[in-house]
Amino acid sequence: MNDHHQLSAELDAIRSAARRLTDPGAEPAPGGDPPADGSSGPDAAGDAAPPPEVTVAMPARNAAPYIAEAIGSVLRQEGVALELVVVDDASTDATAEIVGAIRDPRVRLLRNDRRRGIGHGHNRALEAAHAPLIAHVDADDVILQGALAAMVEALRAEPEAGQAYCNHYALDADGHIEAEDFRRQRAFLEAQRREHPAYRRGLLRHGMVTNTLRTYRRDVLRDAGPFDEGLRFAVDYEMALRIADRYPMTLVPRFLYAQRLHAGNTQETMRLRALRSWCQRRRIAERLLRERDGRLLGYGRVEVRLLMVGGLADALGLGHLRGALRALLRERSGRARRRGRKGPGVSAKTSDRGSSRSEESPAHPDRCGRRSR
Repeated sequence: MNDHHQLSAELDAIRSAARRLTDPGAEPAPGGDPPADGSSGPDAAGDAAPPPEVTVAMPARNAAPYIAEAIGSVLRQEGVALELVVVDDASTDATAEIVGAIRDPRVRLLRNDRRRGIGHGHNRALEAAHAPLIAHVDADDVILQGALAAMVEALRAEPEAGQAYCNHYALDADGHIEAEDFRRQRAFLEAQRREHPAYRRGLLRHGMVTNTLRTYRRDVLRDAGPFDEGLRFAVDYEMALRIADRYPMTLVPRFLYAQRLHAGNTQETMRLRALRSWCQRRRIAERLLRERDGRLLGYGRVEVRLLMVGGLADALGLGHLRGALRALLRERSGRARRRGRKGPGVSAKTSDRGSSRSEESPAHPDRCGRRSR
């Protein structure tokens, strides 16, 4: 979506699709009514349905105002066979009822009898998936037309990649974006991708740079181990570190995802959230460093901590510290080269940038070696 009017029209179409899904008088989708328990999908649809190429996993908790649009955006996708698995985490609103009333055989609803957390939702969706690829869509976000086909094609084109991701827009709580915000967001993210193309470095410095419409190979998730159900948040970040430590990731350089920002995201609250997120990311990185003998994503312990401190400076708005941190990293990289070994990937000449599609080459040649958990 390169034009604001085009994006606005797409968002209007998604809202229309959501209204049709939730309108009791609407025509049912091909495939007939779902079973009485509210579940449907390839098992319910029988042999007539083609096997899905991608399973969309959608954990949900009290998402009633938004989930119909999220589901509508998925079911509108063309050029790819899909199934959608919604895991309702014991919502106290009408989330489960809205999903259960959708009459499309590609949709399955799984319900928790008590609150289990986002990690459990991801793991349960993975267990229920039939497709070789798993795409995550949050229950209050939407994906744009052609998104799933693009992710599937990217992973087919790069069989070594463990995960694909894309660019995204940020919408307001009502699912809209002003023309000025549209232009500003595109310019900022495109510049950031050009100036800082190394996603491994970005994961440590900035956090979830590989988050939007993250699409995994199911066998990669099985190899990495389950999502950490003990984490209250940053579950996807922890998984991203484990995957990026052993597999390359590929960026689809298109704006295919729209993330909803809710009321209360003032500059002050965003700063507090950024600080809380950084504290959690630091704990996760330190734990993985201990488990991996002091190396993570091709970096040593000191380099990881310097990059994390750079992220802290960003979270606190202390931009004047960035130059000093860059100088420290350059100095360490220079010392490493003088000792006759490769640097940690902080130089522009290292493999941290990778190919035009996959931003980095694997950090380790034995990427299918020891398990993460």
